[in-house]
Amino acid sequence: MSNKSVLPDDLEQLAKRLLDSAGSVGVTMIEAELVSFSEGCFVLLDPAAMAAAISLDRPALIFYSQHHFDARTTISIEIINAGGRETSLNRKNALMPTIDECLEVLPEAFKSREGLVHRLRYAYSAHGLARLCVLDGDWYDELTDYLAEFIEGHQDRFESQVATDAAKLESVFEALAIEIADDERFVKTRGLRKKGLLVESVWGDRIPKDEQSRVTRLAQGEDPQDWNFVHVVRQASDIVEKRQFTQSD
Repeated sequence: MSNKSVLPDDLEQLAKRLLDSAGSVGVTMIEAELVSFSEGCFVLLDPAAMAAAISLDRPALIFYSQHHFDARTTISIEIINAGGRETSLNRKNALMPTIDECLEVLPEAFKSREGLVHRLRYAYSAHGLARLCVLDGDWYDELTDYLAEFIEGHQDRFESQVATDAAKLESVFEALAIEIADDERFVKTRGLRKKGLLVESVWGDRIPKDEQSRVTRLAQGEDPQDWNFVHVVRQASDIVEKRQFTQSD
């Protein structure tokens, strides 16, 4: 295996002592998928200890595996580890960010490492005991820490954004309701049903649909309509009534 062709500098340095030790005793390195160590005894060693063990054991074979960085996969794992559901990874919600939301804020320094090896695992068996050494690049640890912090702060950001969006939307509704209430056609129209028909024909395309698909009724017995639409019609009608009440005084 040629480290320089596959490894970032920091991971290459972590593995160097281990690989030098393997080279000095003529060990054959075989790349393999290391699946499980649960059946039997094994020890987890740091690079220095693994190098010392190789020098003493002089194994004939060492198996190794490489994990290449895939941003979407890493983000998925971090969201699920934080309590997210696999079925919600691409759906906006208050509890967890989506994969795309995480990608959007991921610094270019991390994105540029796409495809690089971020983890190495080395293993061999001697005297009935498996030796395992796992190496993670420092940059990958920094990446997962960054993602964990971003994921943790998602709910507060989400709730703040929802409140901001709601305030902006209400401001739009209020301005539109005033405009409608100032129109003589609306003032002269009697009954919420007829007022609703007028608003739908003249201002309907300016009233955004409710994002939650909520519906309600303008008046008892009427068919359900979009919540935002009903809200604007009622708001405009209330403005007209208040003006008329004030003028009658």
